[in-house]
Amino acid sequence: MEIIVKSSILKKECEKIEDVLPAKPSIAITGGILFDVKEMGCFLTATDLENTIRINIECEKIKKGSVVINGRKFISLIKQLPDSEIKISKKNNSVDVICGDAKYTFPSMDEEEFPKIQKFSEEITIKLESNILREGINKVRFCIDPDEPRPYFRGGLLDIKENTFNIVGTDTKRLTLFTIKTDQKYSHPYRCLLPYKLMGIITSLTDDDKQPIEINIGKNQINFNFKTTYLLSQLLSGSEEFPDYTKVIPGEKQLKIFYINKESFLTILKRISLFTTERYNRVRLSIGKNTLILSVANPDVGEASEKIDIEYTEGKEQNLVFPPNYLIDFLSKLEDDRLVFGFSNERSPVLLKGEKTEGYLYVAMPLKLE
Repeated sequence: MEIIVKSSILKKECEKIEDVLPAKPSIAITGGILFDVKEMGCFLTATDLENTIRINIECEKIKKGSVVINGRKFISLIKQLPDSEIKISKKNNSVDVICGDAKYTFPSMDEEEFPKIQKFSEEITIKLESNILREGINKVRFCIDPDEPRPYFRGGLLDIKENTFNIVGTDTKRLTLFTIKTDQKYSHPYRCLLPYKLMGIITSLTDDDKQPIEINIGKNQINFNFKTTYLLSQLLSGSEEFPDYTKVIPGEKQLKIFYINKESFLTILKRISLFTTERYNRVRLSIGKNTLILSVANPDVGEASEKIDIEYTEGKEQNLVFPPNYLIDFLSKLEDDRLVFGFSNERSPVLLKGEKTEGYLYVAMPLKLE
């Protein structure tokens, strides 16, 4: 096996592979990258046994063949090399990496031991644009706790209905929902659970352009077909146990609503949160006529209070208490200038969303008032 490839291309593709490589592989061979040179090109493959990525890279093909080398060491080296052509060649039980006058030699691993890509049988196919998928996952993933004891809460729910599909994330105290409308129509509802790690890999593979992606979902697996990249992952079990999230979302007609400048609200929350601690992690929101007061009274650190103008003319003052990150996390993802904040009382979930953005909302449960 022998190829010549531009270092800029190799660096870019190695960034995609890095998120899949296990930090501490349970099986030594899964810590490697498989180089497979065929008539149709050169393919790089990495797997942690739950996620497998295969990338077709542009290169000058010299000799067909395959080899596996230590993935993380190889990627670390490639990142440090200057922009130039790199020659990679297998010789007996080693692999030479040559860049200019520099030469590096890795011991090769047995490619016969490298796990084969599993056969896939799809039950449903979705076609999307890269930027939409990336946005949806990025705006939901923060709300998921990968260490949650119940397995069906450790990932994101993909809920397909007619010509829409929803991406849902929850840690049981808060919930995010991102809705994507498609031109496709699905004859029957379909649900699956995306692992937390997979969601992170997808955001690193996708970007802000409109590159088309084909998503195929099977009984226990899902794959993503990009232009030059193929990603296969095991799905989490338990999608049928995921609660009916629509019942958690309060109806706007039953809520009191105020409007607030998102950036000002976020800035104040970040300042106020400096007075919270792990032991006392709560910010009080006092909602009054056209005024919101944010305050913290922490016996370990001190007190803080700030006032901000809002658009609200209803009823008497209402107090709500939240961990500051419950609000900061969502506001940091929201792109609207104005936030819609809906509430009923101190014991019921609140609804947050952008004034103009459709298809993205957040629900959070207040803490008990002291």
